[in-house]
Amino acid sequence: MSPVDIPPDPEYAEPFRAYLNYFEDLAWTIEELYGLKESLVAGVHDGVEEHLRTKHIQKRSLVSPSLIALEEAFQKSWANLRCLDLVVKDSKIFPEEFNIWVPVQAYYAVYHAVIGFAISSGQLIPRDHAKGLKLMGKEVERGSLPFPWSAWCIGNPHNGDLQFDGLTPSDGSVHVLSLPDPRTSADRLAMFLRTTRKKELDRRFHDERQRKIKPGCKRRNLSAAEKERLAEAMGPTTLFDLLWRIRKKTNYENVDTFVLGAGSYAWRFARALVTVTDGTVAVLEALAAAYVGPSLLADICKTYASRTRSDPASAIGCRASSW
Repeated sequence: MSPVDIPPDPEYAEPFRAYLNYFEDLAWTIEELYGLKESLVAGVHDGVEEHLRTKHIQKRSLVSPSLIALEEAFQKSWANLRCLDLVVKDSKIFPEEFNIWVPVQAYYAVYHAVIGFAISSGQLIPRDHAKGLKLMGKEVERGSLPFPWSAWCIGNPHNGDLQFDGLTPSDGSVHVLSLPDPRTSADRLAMFLRTTRKKELDRRFHDERQRKIKPGCKRRNLSAAEKERLAEAMGPTTLFDLLWRIRKKTNYENVDTFVLGAGSYAWRFARALVTVTDGTVAVLEALAAAYVGPSLLADICKTYASRTRSDPASAIGCRASSW
C-alpha cells in the first residue's frame, strides 16, 4: 500500500483536517495575492516593496561581523527551505511520517530569517523563540507587513474581549472542518489566531497557578483580575505564532494527529505549510532588503544558490533571480 492509499485513523482524522484547512486556506490566500509573478517569492518581494513605499526606513550599511551574521542567518533559513522543497517535491512518495518534522523545519526557516531581519534593521538579535515572536509582534503592530502577515489580535479570548487588526472578519463564523473558501478566509484566519492566543494564555495561566502555592495545595486559583493582567501583558498574536504553535504541537504534543490522522492528505498539509513558509521567509527577506538594500541580499542568495547547485526553479533558485 502506497503512502497516498493509507486511510486516516478516525480518532485523529478531524484534528488533522482542521490544521490542513487552516494552512491550505492560508496558502491559497498567499498564492492568490502574490503568485501571479514569475514566482511566489518575486510576488511577495514586490508586495512588501509596494507596501513599504510610503514608510520612511533608514538605510543601513553593514560591516563585519554583522554582515557575516546576516549571511549565516539567511543561509540557515534557506537551508531549511531547501530541505522542505525537496521533501514535498513528489506527492507519490511522501510518507505521512514526514509531517512530524516538516513543521519544525518550516518554523526554523522562519526563525532564522527573523534573526536576519533583526540584524538588517539594527534591532536586538532574538536569542530565543519568545523574543523572536515578540520582535515580529511589534513589527506587525507597526504596520510593516502586507496581508496576511499584517493580521493580529490582542485581548482575552476567554471572556470574548478580543480585538483584531490587519484583517476584518465578518460577523459570521466558519466551521473548523468546512472546506477552505475565499469568502470565509478572513474568518478562518481570525479563528486560527484566536485559538492560538487562547492556547498560549492557557499555558500562562497554568504556569501562574504553580507559583506561590499555599502549603497543602496543589495549585492556586487565579482571579479574573490576574487573568486580565496576564492577557494584557501578552503581546499580539500573529501569523508567526501560528507557525510556532504547529512546531510545538509536532515536537511536544501528540504527533499521532499528523501521522495517523493524515492518511492521503499528508502531502497536501506539508505542501500548504511549505507555501506559507516560503512566503513568510520572502516577507522577511524583503523587509531586510528595505534596510540594507536588495543588492546585498541578492549577492548572498546567488552565492548560496551557486554553492548548493540549486535549480533556477527551486525555492533557492527563484530567490536568486527575484532580486
